[in-house]
Order: sequence, then structure tokens, then C-alpha cells
Amino acid sequence: MNRPKFLTGWLIFMIIGNVFSLYSYTLGSDNIAKTLPNMPSWAITVFAVGAVVNLFAVVMLWMWKKMGFYILIGLAIVVASLNGMLLGVAGVFASLFSLIGVGILYLAMKPVWQNFK
Repeated sequence: MNRPKFLTGWLIFMIIGNVFSLYSYTLGSDNIAKTLPNMPSWAITVFAVGAVVNLFAVVMLWMWKKMGFYILIGLAIVVASLNGMLLGVAGVFASLFSLIGVGILYLAMKPVWQNFK
């Protein structure tokens, strides 16, 4: 199956972004704790697990598995909710970027949706 170039680039961008997020939530968790002292430690762990799940979902999309898209949607909603609860308005605003990212992914997948199983 031929994957459109934009979709390929977007999936690669998502992989790089999620690897950076995973790095930030694991090896950079001390910096997060210093920057956001009121952030509970369990939240950093939840966000790190979310980054792993996101990576898994993007790999599923790379392998033409539709379920990866649904996982990304669900996780984006969970992360947006957590950000809103933990960070207030700033968290909701930051979460809009991940929801916009899912929207861009949808638009990139739409022309080849029938190729996903």
C-alpha cells in the first residue's frame, strides 16, 4: 500500500514528539517537578505511560491498523481532561494542540482510510 507523503511525515513527526515527551516525563521529571511544584508525582507517571501508549498507537497506524487512531483519540481526551484538572485553563489551552494534532492526523488519513484495517 502506498502511504501519502504528508501522512508519512506526520506519523514520523508524531513518533519524534512522543519520544521527546517520554524522555521529558522520565529523565526530565525533576525539571517538571521544579517548574510545576503543585503537580502530583503520579501525574508525571500517567503522562509517561500515555507517551508510551501514544507511541504504540502511532506504530499501529504505521502498520495500517485503524485501532491506533481510536487509541490516539481516547488518549488525547484523557490527557486533555487531566491537564484541565491539574493545570486549569493553561492545561486546557495546551491540550488543544494535541486535539488539533489528532484532527490533522484524521485529515491526513482520510484519503487512504479504506487501506486501514
